[in-house]
Amino acid sequence: MSRRWQPYFAFLCLCGIYLLMEKFRAGQISFVADDAWIFAQFARNLANGFGFSYNPGEPVPGFSSALWVVLSAIGYKLTGQFVLPMKLMGILAGLGTIAIGLQIARQLQTTDEDEIVGWAVALSPLLVTASLSGMETSLWVFLVMLGFWWHIRFLAQPSPQWLLEGFIWGMATLTRPESLAFFALSALHKLLMHRQRSLLLLVGMTFLVALLVSPWVAFNFKHTGTPFPATYRAKAEPSHVRFGALFTISVGIVLFTFWLAINPAAFVAFVEAVKRKWNERDWHSVFLLAVPFMFTAIRLFAHRFPPMIVYFTRYYLPALVLASVFGSVWSKRWRKLPLWVIGAIPGILWVANEHGWMVQNTTHMQVHMGKWLAQNTPPNALIATNDIGAIAFFSERRIIDTCGLVMPEILPFAYNRQGTGIFGTNEEGVWEFLKRRKVDYIVIFPNWYPRLSRRPELKPIYRVKLAHNVICGGDEMVIYQVKWESEGDEAGR
Repeated sequence: MSRRWQPYFAFLCLCGIYLLMEKFRAGQISFVADDAWIFAQFARNLANGFGFSYNPGEPVPGFSSALWVVLSAIGYKLTGQFVLPMKLMGILAGLGTIAIGLQIARQLQTTDEDEIVGWAVALSPLLVTASLSGMETSLWVFLVMLGFWWHIRFLAQPSPQWLLEGFIWGMATLTRPESLAFFALSALHKLLMHRQRSLLLLVGMTFLVALLVSPWVAFNFKHTGTPFPATYRAKAEPSHVRFGALFTISVGIVLFTFWLAINPAAFVAFVEAVKRKWNERDWHSVFLLAVPFMFTAIRLFAHRFPPMIVYFTRYYLPALVLASVFGSVWSKRWRKLPLWVIGAIPGILWVANEHGWMVQNTTHMQVHMGKWLAQNTPPNALIATNDIGAIAFFSERRIIDTCGLVMPEILPFAYNRQGTGIFGTNEEGVWEFLKRRKVDYIVIFPNWYPRLSRRPELKPIYRVKLAHNVICGGDEMVIYQVKWESEGDEAGR
């Protein structure tokens, strides 16, 4: 096999190993997290003519990636499935990321020894698990890498080609809103290098980004009153209550460094690259090397959840891949392939095991719960739950979201004051909202709602407990049937 294609083949082999781990742990090929089933729920409704709705016919911007919903809906229309096309799109985006990493290497160095960069990307276990997750992450990584390749390629002089970069950042923003931070950093780099000469083109780039995302922003405004999707407020508000910015950024930077060092060769190469470019006073290269950490700090300030487990690295994966690429390009002593392969093996094996367990957890808990509800509840049952992916997708029941990801109207009840629930949730406020809606069943982690789960109106009728939990919000999830004071109240929703 040609050396040119070896990194791609290695990446596909790793994907195959991780898929075998899914089969071994879960007994089937599926998604690593409940969040992927949220995309499937929105995509199915979109494909079936209900627009961007979670409960059919009830429009809500309850997703972080408009582009991924559309692509997943197209995949569903073409195949009648979700797992296969969503995984396939993720793998293709991962392969595209390798190709763009090689293009960045060729742009930044004068030698032909760029193969190591392809291997640096291909051997990333975090990119492999992201590509198979059913989420938008690997597409996001690909588009961010594409944006920075275009940025580096035409950085030397102001060029109309910058406008195409604006289009790329617009598409990346439709994939993840945090892409605006990467766009801002690339624009700042241009401004520092070219000053006033860059202003007109930067305005044009900004206009293109705004034009592309404006339909999504308008949809968000219509349904949430803000330019952001409902998911942003539902996640950002409790995190701001619980964590301070300085503490979170400090912990997050340490954890970011840990995840970069999951392959020691990547970490050491990055450190050497920083030292080398700093000593050379190559400030433009130093700026690029600082981008991963600047993005991480911005992300942590806006949304204060550090990457504590494998799954949460998805919020920082473009920065991690960029750091690996820049390190492998500018390091001189750490460009030997055996060092990268040997360094990658422990991380690949560890993440492969975690990947298998994540699929097992989601399949045996949320997917199982959704199927149980489909078989054991009436079709018109109203179900409240804190995990809104597989339970909604497989039960095909109308859902009340206790966390507000797809139901922002619950947030004033859940966070009007500090409470005893998860992330300071006001359990009494949540109960008041559920009482007004007269839900029939409640499906929650009892550890998230310790008081709510003990209310006398709630009768536990089914539960699932995980022996080894690596991703779910609790080891145990319980289905409660709600007994209201009168049958008239129960039928009055």
